Amino acid sequence: MTYIDAEDHEHAPLIETRHDRLATEHGRDNVFITEVDGEVVTLIGDGVGTIDPLDVSVTALTEGVEHDGYRVEPALVPLFEEPVPWFEGHHDLFELAAGGTGRVCSLSPTGIVFLDFGARRFYEDHIQRYETAEAVDGVPVVASEDDALASGEHSTWLSTDDTSVWTYEYVPFTDPVQTAAQLQAQLNRILETPPEWDALFESTTDIFERELASEHASA
Repeated sequence: MTYIDAEDHEHAPLIETRHDRLATEHGRDNVFITEVDGEVVTLIGDGVGTIDPLDVSVTALTEGVEHDGYRVEPALVPLFEEPVPWFEGHHDLFELAAGGTGRVCSLSPTGIVFLDFGARRFYEDHIQRYETAEAVDGVPVVASEDDALASGEHSTWLSTDDTSVWTYEYVPFTDPVQTAAQLQAQLNRILETPPEWDALFESTTDIFERELASEHASA
């Protein structure tokens, strides 16, 4: 096993904790972690923890990862691909124009969609309002998510069946987000109770690293 860090370095606890966890998962000889210029670098692969490097350097990933036509930080990829689990447990995230609070439904570099779900017998007035109004509390009513995304404007719509009603609201970002800092700033503006960002982005970074290591191992 190998990990390298300067004594009493600020990242030392992170490096040691991450190494212990990944070494348990992948084997002690298959994990290498070091710190370079304030960045923690993690390598996972057969025998990488047995090397004895003379020097380690790193080039920052400046171009990012392609997602929906934007180059985004790797830490954002899990959030964009599966946003719902990352925001579970955070209540009162967003007050919908139609009333009530919505949970995160989808997330992209250009905006966020919230959802409220309920039994149809409680929503008949709600349905009629959407059928007859052009806007709800100043938010334009559109026919579908495709229409909302195409417009790029704050908008709301319904989906119904015989028993249930889904209320959606799309909130665009003022600018497309490509970094964790940009996403944090946009969601702090929108959400009533944002999550703990440092812990969230550390977790999504770890998820991306493990998925990337798995892809390399199977290649």
